[in-house]
Amino acid sequence: MRGTRRRRPARRAVPSGLAVLLAGALAACTAQAPIVPGAPTVAASPVATAPSGATEPPAAPAPSQPRIVPGPPRLSAAEAPGLVARLAATTAADLTAAVRWATPPGRSALGDTLDARVQQLARDFASQHGAAWVPAADVVPGGSSAPCRGATVSGAAGAVLSVDCSIVTAAGSLLGERLTVLRREAGGAGSVAREVWYGDAATGAVHDGAALYEPGREGRVLGLVAEALRSAGRAEAAADPFAGLDAAAMRALLADSAVTREGIIVTLAVAGSTAPVSVLVPGRLLQPFLSEAGLAATATAAADEPYAAPSAPVGDDPVDCSFATCVSITFDDGPTGLTAGLLDLLDGARAPATFYVQGSSVQRAPGTAARIAESGHELANHTWAHPDLTKLKDDEAVRREVERTQAAIRDATGVTARSIRPPYGASDERVRGLVALPFVVWDVDTVDWRDPGPEVVVERAVGGSRRGSIVLMHDTHEQTVEAVPGVIAGLRARGFTLATVAEQFGGSLPASGLLSHGPR
Repeated sequence: MRGTRRRRPARRAVPSGLAVLLAGALAACTAQAPIVPGAPTVAASPVATAPSGATEPPAAPAPSQPRIVPGPPRLSAAEAPGLVARLAATTAADLTAAVRWATPPGRSALGDTLDARVQQLARDFASQHGAAWVPAADVVPGGSSAPCRGATVSGAAGAVLSVDCSIVTAAGSLLGERLTVLRREAGGAGSVAREVWYGDAATGAVHDGAALYEPGREGRVLGLVAEALRSAGRAEAAADPFAGLDAAAMRALLADSAVTREGIIVTLAVAGSTAPVSVLVPGRLLQPFLSEAGLAATATAAADEPYAAPSAPVGDDPVDCSFATCVSITFDDGPTGLTAGLLDLLDGARAPATFYVQGSSVQRAPGTAARIAESGHELANHTWAHPDLTKLKDDEAVRREVERTQAAIRDATGVTARSIRPPYGASDERVRGLVALPFVVWDVDTVDWRDPGPEVVVERAVGGSRRGSIVLMHDTHEQTVEAVPGVIAGLRARGFTLATVAEQFGGSLPASGLLSHGPR
């Protein structure tokens, strides 16, 4: 188990009623509206490469007037590195829902806000259709190579919810993420709503796109948008396309505001247009109408510094297994000489794992055990010398196997193990009565100790898993370590979220008893 976790930052409140405002103010799709977002995007500006010895061409001048642009920005993974991909889905006879979002690594105010927002959207949708949210795998393709890749829902009967994400701003400590929320009812009627959320890791500030503007100045901002619409012939010369809107409706329209180096791109529905229209309003024109949050965000974006994702151990990434479809990968018998390389793979993929360690091995490699804990993986007890506890007739011998290992883990890592895996999975009522810890076994056995080859280990781990599964492997075999990247990728591709065993139970394991899988 990990030691004391860092204090969770205070969560910024998600504005109430935002979904209702967005649904009322933004465009309604037709009955044939696609479930996958298809709006065009602004390509990243190419970087000119000057020949050796030549002077680089000057940067393009900033726009001086509001103008329509091809679409809102959608930054690549290279432009917004280090983000953690999130996916949750459910399906029932009359509904299908899939939500995809991305968070900074570890605990963050923006991550907490996005987690709460997508859960609100998803759970409310299920509840409105008379269903509980039950996490499911194999609903939409998963993966982590591109955190925002499109939560595609196709061929589904009944009501459909699809939440997609895109990164619109990534500069310095500032991250802006756009959520596109598409709903389709069983009869075919659909709607779309869009909102952008911002988080500044340096200040902890979190807000939506509408909060970029000073309250009461929304009409002036929309006036600049209207100017671009009229110039492009999208609105009549003397008409105000936003006439009659109250302040709440105007702020709902401005929720989809993407901060860029040149200014802010406002994307909204326009009468007579089948697709949303994006308008770039130059920063110099917006200055009088921006809030403190807007001034700070536009200044950070204008500085054009690369995005710096926060650094955090993999175990600090929050996981809610009541919402996501969780599975645990576990490793027995270490630490060994292979464990350090395994940790490199797990930490690089931000894949939490649970290690059932032998006390004698911890005593030989206390530094490796400490690294397991420092990375936030879970440490648990696998006895001192790996005996079949049911064959130890002396009760004190059973207790000694466990207590010596508890002490070795505590001395090496400062962590107190909160569960035990009995060697060979063997326990009985007598043994479990002697040890005041839950006994955790497995429901997916890769049988990797027979060295069947990495491909077979991957096939067994990925193909045999379902919600709540606990997968048994050993960090004593090279073939197992070689299989781990494929196991991680395969489980995520099916839509699973990796979690430690304790995380499957909300961080609090049952006090005792025999467990072979997490909640289902």
